[in-house]
Amino acid sequence: MTATTEPTGTTISSRARRMAVLAAVLSLVVAFAVFYAAWYSFTVRTATQELSRQVRAVASGVEAAGDVSPAEGELDAARRTRDTLFKVEAGLIGAALLVTDGSGTITRTTADQLLPLDSEFPLDLLGEPDDDGVSTGRRIADSGVTYVLVAVPVQTADGDSWVVAASPLSEVVSARAWIAGLLGASLLVALLIAWIAGGLLARRFARPLVRLQTAAESVAGGEWGTTVAEEGDAEVRSLAHSFNRMSDRVAAAYRAQKEFVGDVSHEIRTPITSIRGFSEALLDGTVTDPETTQESLTIIRDESVRLADLARTLLALSDLDAGVVEFAREPVEPARLVAALLARHVDVAKRAGVDLTVVPPDASDLWPCADESRLVQAASVLVDNAISYTPDGGSVRVAMGVSGVAWSLTVDDSGSGVPKESRDKVFGRFSRLDRSRAATSGGHGLGLPICRRIVELMDGTVQVDRSALGGAQFIIALPVARESGADSTRTQHDANVDITRQGDTPL
Repeated sequence: MTATTEPTGTTISSRARRMAVLAAVLSLVVAFAVFYAAWYSFTVRTATQELSRQVRAVASGVEAAGDVSPAEGELDAARRTRDTLFKVEAGLIGAALLVTDGSGTITRTTADQLLPLDSEFPLDLLGEPDDDGVSTGRRIADSGVTYVLVAVPVQTADGDSWVVAASPLSEVVSARAWIAGLLGASLLVALLIAWIAGGLLARRFARPLVRLQTAAESVAGGEWGTTVAEEGDAEVRSLAHSFNRMSDRVAAAYRAQKEFVGDVSHEIRTPITSIRGFSEALLDGTVTDPETTQESLTIIRDESVRLADLARTLLALSDLDAGVVEFAREPVEPARLVAALLARHVDVAKRAGVDLTVVPPDASDLWPCADESRLVQAASVLVDNAISYTPDGGSVRVAMGVSGVAWSLTVDDSGSGVPKESRDKVFGRFSRLDRSRAATSGGHGLGLPICRRIVELMDGTVQVDRSALGGAQFIIALPVARESGADSTRTQHDANVDITRQGDTPL
Protein backbone atom coordinates (compact mmCIF):
# COMPACT_ATOMS: atom_id res chain seq x y z
CA MET A 1 0.00 0.00 0.00
CA THR A 2 1.45 3.33 -1.01
CA ALA A 3 1.32 6.28 1.32
CA THR A 4 -1.56 8.65 0.75
CA THR A 5 -0.35 12.06 -0.36
CA GLU A 6 -1.77 15.13 1.28
CA PRO A 7 -4.15 17.07 -0.98
CA THR A 8 -2.97 20.46 -2.16
CA GLY A 9 -5.11 23.49 -2.88
CA THR A 10 -8.71 23.93 -1.78
CA THR A 11 -10.28 20.84 -0.23
CA ILE A 12 -13.88 19.75 -0.61
CA SER A 13 -14.45 20.33 3.10
CA SER A 14 -13.30 23.96 3.09
CA ARG A 15 -15.07 24.68 -0.18
CA ALA A 16 -18.33 23.14 1.07
CA ARG A 17 -18.13 25.10 4.32
CA ARG A 18 -17.53 28.38 2.50
CA MET A 19 -20.39 27.69 0.13
CA ALA A 20 -22.71 26.78 3.01
CA VAL A 21 -21.77 29.95 4.91
CA LEU A 22 -22.21 32.10 1.81
CA ALA A 23 -25.58 30.55 1.05
CA ALA A 24 -26.75 31.03 4.63
CA VAL A 25 -25.64 34.68 4.73
CA LEU A 26 -27.19 35.50 1.37
CA SER A 27 -30.45 33.74 2.25
CA LEU A 28 -30.69 35.51 5.60
CA VAL A 29 -29.90 38.94 4.15
CA VAL A 30 -32.42 38.48 1.35
CA ALA A 31 -35.06 37.26 3.81
CA PHE A 32 -34.51 40.26 6.09
CA ALA A 33 -34.54 42.67 3.14
CA VAL A 34 -37.81 41.25 1.84
CA PHE A 35 -39.33 41.29 5.32
CA TYR A 36 -38.20 44.87 5.98
CA ALA A 37 -39.49 46.10 2.61
CA ALA A 38 -42.87 44.46 3.18
CA TRP A 39 -43.10 45.75 6.76
CA TYR A 40 -42.03 49.27 5.74
CA SER A 41 -44.57 49.39 2.91
CA PHE A 42 -47.33 48.15 5.19
CA THR A 43 -46.41 50.62 7.97
CA VAL A 44 -46.35 53.61 5.60
CA ARG A 45 -49.62 52.62 3.94
CA THR A 46 -51.38 52.10 7.27
CA ALA A 47 -50.07 55.36 8.72
CA THR A 48 -51.07 57.25 5.56
CA GLN A 49 -54.61 55.86 5.62
CA GLU A 50 -55.07 56.68 9.29
CA LEU A 51 -53.61 60.19 8.90
CA SER A 52 -55.81 60.84 5.85
CA ARG A 53 -58.93 60.00 7.85
CA GLN A 54 -57.89 62.32 10.68
CA VAL A 55 -56.85 65.19 8.40
CA ARG A 56 -60.15 65.03 6.53
CA ALA A 57 -61.91 65.55 9.86
CA VAL A 58 -59.67 68.53 10.68
CA ALA A 59 -60.22 69.97 7.19
CA SER A 60 -63.98 69.73 7.63
CA GLY A 61 -63.72 71.78 10.84
CA VAL A 62 -61.49 74.39 9.21
CA GLU A 63 -63.82 74.71 6.25
CA ALA A 64 -66.85 74.99 8.53
CA ALA A 65 -65.24 77.81 10.52
CA GLY A 66 -65.25 79.92 7.35
CA ASP A 67 -62.34 82.10 8.40
CA VAL A 68 -59.29 80.26 7.30
CA SER A 69 -57.16 83.33 6.55
CA PRO A 70 -57.95 86.09 9.11
CA ALA A 71 -56.91 89.66 8.41
CA GLU A 72 -53.50 90.73 9.60
CA GLY A 73 -53.55 92.08 13.15
CA GLU A 74 -56.72 90.22 14.16
CA LEU A 75 -56.12 89.18 17.76
CA ASP A 76 -59.61 88.70 19.04
CA ALA A 77 -60.65 85.85 21.28
CA ALA A 78 -62.19 83.84 18.41
CA ARG A 79 -58.92 83.72 16.51
CA ARG A 80 -56.97 82.69 19.60
CA THR A 81 -59.54 80.00 20.26
CA ARG A 82 -59.25 78.66 16.69
CA ASP A 83 -55.43 78.65 16.87
CA THR A 84 -55.53 76.82 20.17
CA LEU A 85 -58.00 74.30 18.80
CA PHE A 86 -55.80 73.85 15.70
CA LYS A 87 -52.80 73.03 17.87
CA VAL A 88 -54.83 70.71 20.04
CA GLU A 89 -55.94 68.79 16.94
CA ALA A 90 -52.33 68.59 15.76
CA GLY A 91 -51.33 67.15 19.11
CA LEU A 92 -54.16 64.64 19.06
CA ILE A 93 -53.18 63.20 15.69
CA GLY A 94 -49.45 63.44 16.41
CA ALA A 95 -48.63 65.51 13.34
CA ALA A 96 -47.68 69.02 12.32
CA LEU A 97 -50.70 70.81 10.75
CA LEU A 98 -50.42 73.52 8.11
CA VAL A 99 -52.82 75.62 6.08
CA THR A 100 -51.55 76.85 2.73
CA ASP A 101 -53.09 78.82 -0.07
CA GLY A 102 -53.35 77.43 -3.57
CA SER A 103 -49.72 78.25 -4.38
CA GLY A 104 -48.31 76.54 -1.26
CA THR A 105 -47.67 79.62 0.91
CA ILE A 106 -48.16 78.71 4.59
CA THR A 107 -50.86 80.79 6.24
CA ARG A 108 -51.23 78.86 9.48
CA THR A 109 -48.84 76.37 11.12
CA THR A 110 -48.27 74.41 14.30
CA ALA A 111 -44.54 74.00 13.54
CA ASP A 112 -43.26 77.55 13.57
CA GLN A 113 -39.58 76.56 13.70
CA LEU A 114 -39.61 74.04 10.85
CA LEU A 115 -42.41 75.48 8.72
CA PRO A 116 -42.91 79.20 9.62
CA LEU A 117 -45.65 81.44 8.31
CA ASP A 118 -45.34 82.82 4.79
CA SER A 119 -42.79 80.14 3.82
CA GLU A 120 -43.39 77.88 0.85
CA PHE A 121 -44.48 74.29 1.35
CA PRO A 122 -43.32 72.02 -1.55
CA LEU A 123 -46.64 70.76 -2.84
CA ASP A 124 -44.76 68.79 -5.51
CA LEU A 125 -43.95 66.21 -2.83
CA LEU A 126 -47.57 65.14 -2.97
CA GLY A 127 -48.90 62.59 -5.39
CA GLU A 128 -51.99 62.73 -7.56
CA PRO A 129 -55.20 63.32 -5.58
CA ASP A 130 -57.57 60.40 -5.10
CA ASP A 131 -61.33 60.40 -5.77
CA ASP A 132 -61.89 62.55 -2.64
CA GLY A 133 -59.20 65.03 -3.72
CA VAL A 134 -56.78 63.91 -0.98
CA SER A 135 -53.11 63.88 -1.96
CA THR A 136 -50.49 61.86 -0.09
CA GLY A 137 -46.75 61.51 -0.14
CA ARG A 138 -43.73 60.94 2.03
CA ARG A 139 -40.39 62.56 2.64
CA ILE A 140 -37.24 61.35 4.34
CA ALA A 141 -35.55 64.12 6.30
CA ASP A 142 -31.82 64.57 6.69
CA SER A 143 -32.07 62.95 10.12
CA GLY A 144 -33.36 59.76 8.49
CA VAL A 145 -36.91 60.16 9.83
CA THR A 146 -39.65 59.36 7.32
CA TYR A 147 -42.57 61.85 7.24
CA VAL A 148 -45.98 60.89 5.91
CA LEU A 149 -47.66 63.83 4.14
CA VAL A 150 -51.41 64.25 3.65
CA ALA A 151 -53.06 67.29 2.00
CA VAL A 152 -56.85 67.83 1.93
CA PRO A 153 -58.32 70.67 -0.18
CA VAL A 154 -60.74 73.12 1.49
CA GLN A 155 -62.88 75.95 0.11
CA THR A 156 -62.75 79.34 1.83
CA ALA A 157 -63.78 82.86 1.06
CA ASP A 158 -60.22 83.56 -0.03
CA GLY A 159 -60.22 80.71 -2.56
CA ASP A 160 -58.78 77.23 -2.65
CA SER A 161 -56.54 76.25 0.24
CA TRP A 162 -54.93 73.11 1.60
CA VAL A 163 -54.84 71.56 5.07
CA VAL A 164 -51.56 69.67 5.22
CA ALA A 165 -50.39 67.21 7.88
CA ALA A 166 -46.82 65.93 8.28
CA SER A 167 -46.50 62.96 10.64
CA PRO A 168 -43.10 61.41 11.49
CA LEU A 169 -42.84 57.60 11.49
CA SER A 170 -40.58 57.37 14.50
CA GLU A 171 -41.27 53.63 14.82
CA VAL A 172 -39.42 53.09 11.53
CA VAL A 173 -36.23 54.55 12.99
CA SER A 174 -36.45 52.45 16.13
CA ALA A 175 -37.36 49.38 14.08
CA ARG A 176 -34.27 49.82 11.94
CA ALA A 177 -32.00 49.57 14.95
CA TRP A 178 -33.92 46.55 16.22
CA ILE A 179 -33.81 44.83 12.82
CA ALA A 180 -30.10 45.55 12.48
CA GLY A 181 -29.44 43.95 15.84
CA LEU A 182 -31.63 40.97 15.04
CA LEU A 183 -29.93 40.57 11.66
CA GLY A 184 -26.48 40.62 13.26
CA ALA A 185 -27.43 38.01 15.85
CA SER A 186 -29.11 35.86 13.21
CA LEU A 187 -26.04 36.07 10.98
CA LEU A 188 -23.81 34.84 13.80
CA VAL A 189 -26.11 31.90 14.52
CA ALA A 190 -26.46 31.15 10.80
CA LEU A 191 -22.69 31.26 10.31
CA LEU A 192 -22.15 28.79 13.14
CA ILE A 193 -24.84 26.40 11.92
CA ALA A 194 -23.70 26.67 8.29
CA TRP A 195 -20.08 26.03 9.26
CA ILE A 196 -20.98 22.89 11.21
CA ALA A 197 -23.50 21.65 8.63
CA GLY A 198 -21.07 22.38 5.79
CA GLY A 199 -18.38 20.36 7.51
CA LEU A 200 -20.69 17.39 8.07
CA LEU A 201 -21.95 17.56 4.50
CA ALA A 202 -18.44 17.86 3.11
CA ARG A 203 -17.28 14.90 5.17
CA ARG A 204 -20.15 12.84 3.80
CA PHE A 205 -19.27 13.78 0.23
CA ALA A 206 -15.51 13.52 0.65
CA ARG A 207 -15.39 10.14 2.41
CA PRO A 208 -16.10 8.03 -0.71
CA LEU A 209 -13.77 10.24 -2.76
CA VAL A 210 -10.99 9.68 -0.25
CA ARG A 211 -11.61 5.94 -0.55
CA LEU A 212 -11.39 6.26 -4.32
CA GLN A 213 -8.17 8.24 -4.04
CA THR A 214 -6.63 5.62 -1.75
CA ALA A 215 -7.73 2.81 -4.06
CA ALA A 216 -6.38 4.66 -7.12
CA GLU A 217 -3.00 5.10 -5.44
CA SER A 218 -3.02 1.40 -4.58
CA VAL A 219 -3.61 0.52 -8.22
CA ALA A 220 -0.89 2.96 -9.27
CA GLY A 221 1.42 1.24 -6.78
CA GLY A 222 0.86 -2.17 -8.37
CA GLU A 223 -2.02 -3.58 -6.31
CA TRP A 224 -4.10 -4.53 -9.35
CA GLY A 225 -7.78 -5.25 -8.87
CA THR A 226 -8.26 -3.01 -5.80
CA THR A 227 -11.95 -2.09 -5.46
CA VAL A 228 -14.06 0.21 -3.29
CA ALA A 229 -17.51 -0.13 -1.77
CA GLU A 230 -20.27 1.05 -4.11
CA GLU A 231 -22.30 3.13 -1.65
CA GLY A 232 -23.49 6.68 -1.18
CA ASP A 233 -25.40 8.92 -3.56
CA ALA A 234 -26.19 7.83 -7.11
CA GLU A 235 -23.32 9.78 -8.67
CA VAL A 236 -20.83 8.45 -6.11
CA ARG A 237 -22.06 4.88 -6.58
CA SER A 238 -21.74 5.27 -10.34
CA LEU A 239 -18.20 6.63 -9.97
CA ALA A 240 -17.25 3.77 -7.64
CA HIS A 241 -18.77 1.25 -10.06
CA SER A 242 -16.81 2.73 -12.96
CA PHE A 243 -13.62 2.66 -10.89
CA ASN A 244 -14.16 -0.97 -9.92
CA ARG A 245 -14.74 -1.92 -13.55
CA MET A 246 -11.59 -0.06 -14.55
CA SER A 247 -9.59 -1.70 -11.77
CA ASP A 248 -10.85 -5.16 -12.74
CA ARG A 249 -9.98 -4.53 -16.38
CA VAL A 250 -6.51 -3.26 -15.43
CA ALA A 251 -5.99 -6.39 -13.33
CA ALA A 252 -7.24 -8.58 -16.16
CA ALA A 253 -5.00 -6.80 -18.66
CA TYR A 254 -2.02 -7.21 -16.36
CA ARG A 255 -2.75 -10.90 -15.89
CA ALA A 256 -3.22 -11.29 -19.65
CA GLN A 257 0.06 -9.51 -20.23
CA LYS A 258 1.87 -11.85 -17.85
CA GLU A 259 0.21 -14.87 -19.41
CA PHE A 260 1.02 -13.55 -22.89
CA VAL A 261 4.68 -13.05 -22.00
CA GLY A 262 4.76 -16.51 -20.43
CA ASP A 263 3.11 -18.10 -23.47
CA VAL A 264 5.42 -16.33 -25.91
CA SER A 265 8.40 -17.39 -23.81
CA HIS A 266 7.12 -20.96 -23.84
CA GLU A 267 6.55 -20.88 -27.61
CA ILE A 268 10.02 -19.51 -28.24
CA ARG A 269 11.86 -21.69 -25.72
CA THR A 270 11.22 -25.02 -27.50
CA PRO A 271 12.48 -24.08 -30.98
CA ILE A 272 15.41 -22.13 -29.54
CA THR A 273 16.37 -25.12 -27.41
CA SER A 274 16.22 -27.38 -30.45
CA ILE A 275 18.24 -24.97 -32.60
CA ARG A 276 20.87 -24.55 -29.91
CA GLY A 277 21.15 -28.24 -29.15
CA PHE A 278 21.54 -29.41 -32.71
CA SER A 279 23.85 -26.53 -33.66
CA GLU A 280 26.15 -27.31 -30.70
CA ALA A 281 26.13 -30.97 -31.67
CA LEU A 282 27.26 -30.02 -35.14
CA LEU A 283 29.92 -27.63 -33.89
CA ASP A 284 31.51 -29.85 -31.27
CA GLY A 285 31.67 -32.87 -33.58
CA THR A 286 29.10 -34.98 -31.77
CA VAL A 287 27.23 -35.42 -35.04
CA THR A 288 29.53 -36.56 -37.84
CA ASP A 289 27.70 -38.90 -40.21
CA PRO A 290 26.00 -37.21 -43.19
CA GLU A 291 22.52 -38.59 -42.47
CA THR A 292 22.38 -37.31 -38.89
CA THR A 293 23.93 -34.03 -39.98
CA GLN A 294 21.24 -33.60 -42.62
CA GLU A 295 18.52 -34.40 -40.08
CA SER A 296 19.93 -31.87 -37.59
CA LEU A 297 20.13 -29.15 -40.21
CA THR A 298 16.55 -29.88 -41.27
CA ILE A 299 15.35 -29.55 -37.68
CA ILE A 300 17.25 -26.27 -37.30
CA ARG A 301 15.65 -24.97 -40.51
CA ASP A 302 12.11 -26.04 -39.49
CA GLU A 303 12.42 -24.52 -36.04
CA SER A 304 13.73 -21.27 -37.54
CA VAL A 305 10.71 -21.18 -39.85
CA ARG A 306 8.44 -21.68 -36.84
CA LEU A 307 10.09 -18.76 -35.04
CA ALA A 308 9.73 -16.55 -38.13
CA ASP A 309 6.08 -17.57 -38.47
CA LEU A 310 5.44 -16.75 -34.81
CA ALA A 311 7.11 -13.35 -35.16
CA ARG A 312 5.04 -12.47 -38.23
CA THR A 313 1.83 -13.60 -36.56
CA LEU A 314 2.50 -11.56 -33.43
CA LEU A 315 3.33 -8.58 -35.63
CA ALA A 316 0.03 -9.05 -37.46
CA LEU A 317 -1.89 -9.06 -34.18
CA SER A 318 -0.01 -5.94 -33.09
CA ASP A 319 -0.99 -4.15 -36.30
CA LEU A 320 -4.63 -5.15 -35.87
CA ASP A 321 -4.71 -3.96 -32.26
CA ALA A 322 -3.04 -0.67 -33.19
CA GLY A 323 -5.58 -0.01 -35.96
CA VAL A 324 -2.95 0.54 -38.65
CA VAL A 325 -4.48 -2.06 -41.00
CA GLU A 326 -6.93 -0.62 -43.52
CA PHE A 327 -10.27 -2.32 -44.18
CA ALA A 328 -12.55 -1.78 -47.15
CA ARG A 329 -16.31 -1.60 -46.77
CA GLU A 330 -17.78 -3.03 -49.95
CA PRO A 331 -20.16 -5.79 -51.06
CA VAL A 332 -18.36 -9.13 -51.26
CA GLU A 333 -19.66 -11.67 -53.77
CA PRO A 334 -20.27 -14.98 -51.93
CA ALA A 335 -19.41 -17.01 -55.05
CA ARG A 336 -15.90 -15.55 -55.06
CA LEU A 337 -15.57 -16.43 -51.37
CA VAL A 338 -16.61 -20.04 -52.12
CA ALA A 339 -14.04 -20.31 -54.89
CA ALA A 340 -11.26 -18.91 -52.68
CA LEU A 341 -12.03 -21.33 -49.83
CA LEU A 342 -12.13 -24.34 -52.16
CA ALA A 343 -8.85 -23.36 -53.79
CA ARG A 344 -7.12 -23.01 -50.43
CA HIS A 345 -8.45 -26.03 -48.55
CA VAL A 346 -9.58 -28.85 -50.85
CA ASP A 347 -6.12 -30.42 -51.16
CA VAL A 348 -5.41 -29.93 -47.44
CA ALA A 349 -8.67 -31.68 -46.57
CA LYS A 350 -7.91 -34.60 -48.90
CA ARG A 351 -4.50 -35.12 -47.36
CA ALA A 352 -6.10 -35.11 -43.90
CA GLY A 353 -8.79 -37.57 -44.99
CA VAL A 354 -11.56 -35.06 -44.30
CA ASP A 355 -14.60 -34.53 -46.51
CA LEU A 356 -14.83 -30.74 -47.14
CA THR A 357 -18.14 -29.39 -48.42
CA VAL A 358 -18.70 -25.71 -49.29
CA VAL A 359 -22.41 -25.12 -49.91
CA PRO A 360 -22.93 -22.58 -52.73
CA PRO A 361 -25.09 -19.64 -51.57
CA ASP A 362 -28.45 -18.87 -53.12
CA ALA A 363 -28.04 -16.43 -56.00
CA SER A 364 -30.81 -14.26 -54.55
CA ASP A 365 -29.06 -13.86 -51.19
CA LEU A 366 -27.68 -10.50 -50.22
CA TRP A 367 -23.96 -9.92 -50.05
CA PRO A 368 -21.93 -9.09 -46.93
CA CYS A 369 -20.40 -5.65 -46.48
CA ALA A 370 -16.75 -6.40 -45.74
CA ASP A 371 -13.18 -6.45 -47.01
CA GLU A 372 -12.93 -9.43 -49.37
CA SER A 373 -9.33 -10.41 -48.69
CA ARG A 374 -9.78 -10.07 -44.92
CA LEU A 375 -13.00 -12.07 -45.01
CA VAL A 376 -11.26 -14.87 -46.93
CA GLN A 377 -8.48 -14.78 -44.35
CA ALA A 378 -10.85 -15.00 -41.37
CA ALA A 379 -12.90 -17.78 -42.96
CA SER A 380 -9.71 -19.69 -43.82
CA VAL A 381 -8.74 -19.67 -40.13
CA LEU A 382 -12.00 -21.40 -39.23
CA VAL A 383 -11.78 -23.94 -42.06
CA ASP A 384 -8.12 -24.74 -41.23
CA ASN A 385 -9.08 -25.14 -37.58
CA ALA A 386 -11.98 -27.44 -38.44
CA ILE A 387 -9.82 -29.66 -40.70
CA SER A 388 -7.05 -29.79 -38.09
CA TYR A 389 -9.39 -30.96 -35.32
CA THR A 390 -11.50 -33.35 -37.42
CA PRO A 391 -10.33 -36.99 -37.39
CA ASP A 392 -9.63 -39.06 -40.52
CA GLY A 393 -12.92 -39.88 -42.22
CA GLY A 394 -14.74 -36.91 -40.71
CA SER A 395 -16.40 -34.03 -42.48
CA VAL A 396 -16.32 -30.23 -42.56
CA ARG A 397 -19.19 -28.20 -43.93
CA VAL A 398 -19.15 -24.48 -44.87
CA ALA A 399 -22.42 -22.65 -45.52
CA MET A 400 -23.45 -19.03 -46.13
CA GLY A 401 -26.75 -17.22 -45.83
CA VAL A 402 -28.70 -14.23 -44.58
CA SER A 403 -30.55 -14.15 -41.27
CA GLY A 404 -32.49 -10.97 -40.59
CA VAL A 405 -30.15 -8.02 -41.12
CA ALA A 406 -26.94 -10.09 -40.85
CA TRP A 407 -25.01 -12.17 -43.36
CA SER A 408 -23.44 -15.28 -41.84
CA LEU A 409 -20.78 -17.83 -42.67
CA THR A 410 -20.99 -21.11 -40.72
CA VAL A 411 -18.23 -23.72 -40.42
CA ASP A 412 -19.31 -27.09 -38.94
CA ASP A 413 -17.09 -30.09 -38.25
CA SER A 414 -17.48 -33.58 -36.85
CA GLY A 415 -14.51 -33.32 -34.52
CA SER A 416 -14.41 -33.37 -30.75
CA GLY A 417 -16.10 -29.95 -30.44
CA VAL A 418 -15.52 -27.21 -27.90
CA PRO A 419 -16.72 -27.77 -24.32
CA LYS A 420 -19.23 -25.20 -23.16
CA GLU A 421 -16.98 -24.01 -20.36
CA SER A 422 -14.14 -23.38 -22.83
CA ARG A 423 -16.05 -21.46 -25.49
CA ASP A 424 -15.11 -18.08 -24.05
CA LYS A 425 -11.44 -19.05 -23.93
CA VAL A 426 -10.83 -20.41 -27.43
CA PHE A 427 -10.46 -16.89 -28.80
CA GLY A 428 -7.72 -16.08 -26.29
CA ARG A 429 -4.15 -15.80 -27.49
CA PHE A 430 -2.11 -19.02 -27.30
CA SER A 431 -5.26 -20.84 -26.22
CA ARG A 432 -5.46 -24.51 -27.22
CA LEU A 433 -7.94 -27.18 -26.22
CA ASP A 434 -5.33 -29.87 -26.82
CA ARG A 435 -1.90 -28.41 -26.05
CA SER A 436 -0.21 -31.68 -27.05
CA ARG A 437 -1.18 -31.02 -30.68
CA ALA A 438 0.77 -27.78 -30.89
CA ALA A 439 4.08 -29.24 -31.87
CA THR A 440 2.63 -31.60 -34.48
CA SER A 441 0.12 -29.22 -36.00
CA GLY A 442 2.50 -26.26 -36.18
CA GLY A 443 -0.08 -23.88 -34.78
CA HIS A 444 0.60 -21.26 -32.14
CA GLY A 445 -2.91 -20.72 -30.81
CA LEU A 446 -3.16 -17.33 -32.52
CA GLY A 447 -5.43 -18.13 -35.46
CA LEU A 448 -8.75 -17.64 -33.68
CA PRO A 449 -7.66 -14.36 -31.99
CA ILE A 450 -6.68 -12.99 -35.41
CA CYS A 451 -9.98 -14.21 -36.90
CA ARG A 452 -12.01 -12.52 -34.17
CA ARG A 453 -10.07 -9.26 -34.43
CA ILE A 454 -10.50 -9.14 -38.22
CA VAL A 455 -14.25 -9.76 -37.95
CA GLU A 456 -14.64 -7.14 -35.23
CA LEU A 457 -12.85 -4.56 -37.36
CA MET A 458 -15.43 -5.27 -40.09
CA ASP A 459 -18.24 -4.55 -37.57
CA GLY A 460 -19.08 -8.22 -37.21
CA THR A 461 -19.03 -10.98 -34.58
CA VAL A 462 -17.73 -14.54 -34.38
CA GLN A 463 -18.92 -17.17 -31.93
CA VAL A 464 -18.70 -20.90 -31.32
CA ASP A 465 -21.47 -23.40 -30.61
CA ARG A 466 -22.28 -27.10 -30.84
CA SER A 467 -22.50 -28.42 -34.40
CA ALA A 468 -25.18 -30.71 -35.77
CA LEU A 469 -22.29 -32.80 -37.17
CA GLY A 470 -21.19 -33.53 -33.61
CA GLY A 471 -18.22 -31.21 -33.38
CA ALA A 472 -17.80 -27.43 -33.23
CA GLN A 473 -19.73 -24.78 -35.13
CA PHE A 474 -18.10 -21.38 -35.72
CA ILE A 475 -20.31 -18.57 -37.03
CA ILE A 476 -19.15 -15.28 -38.55
CA ALA A 477 -21.89 -12.60 -38.70
CA LEU A 478 -21.40 -9.43 -40.78
CA PRO A 479 -23.61 -6.51 -41.83
CA VAL A 480 -25.55 -6.96 -45.06
CA ALA A 481 -24.46 -4.67 -47.90
CA ARG A 482 -27.04 -2.18 -49.17
CA GLU A 483 -25.99 -3.02 -52.70
CA SER A 484 -25.09 -6.41 -54.12
CA GLY A 485 -22.92 -5.23 -57.00
CA ALA A 486 -19.46 -3.84 -57.54
CA ASP A 487 -20.68 -0.22 -57.68
CA SER A 488 -20.72 0.31 -53.91
CA THR A 489 -19.95 3.88 -52.95
CA ARG A 490 -18.27 2.72 -49.73
CA THR A 491 -15.30 1.03 -51.45
CA GLN A 492 -12.08 2.37 -49.98
CA HIS A 493 -9.59 0.56 -52.16
CA ASP A 494 -9.53 -2.17 -54.78
CA ALA A 495 -6.80 -4.28 -53.29
CA ASN A 496 -5.67 -4.53 -49.68
CA VAL A 497 -2.17 -4.79 -48.31
CA ASP A 498 -1.77 -8.20 -46.69
CA ILE A 499 -2.07 -8.33 -42.94
CA THR A 500 1.56 -9.27 -42.56
CA ARG A 501 4.58 -7.64 -44.08
CA GLN A 502 5.20 -10.59 -46.39
CA GLY A 503 3.16 -13.56 -47.50
CA ASP A 504 0.09 -15.06 -45.86
CA THR A 505 -0.32 -14.97 -42.12
CA PRO A 506 0.82 -18.22 -40.49
CA LEU A 507 -2.08 -19.34 -38.33
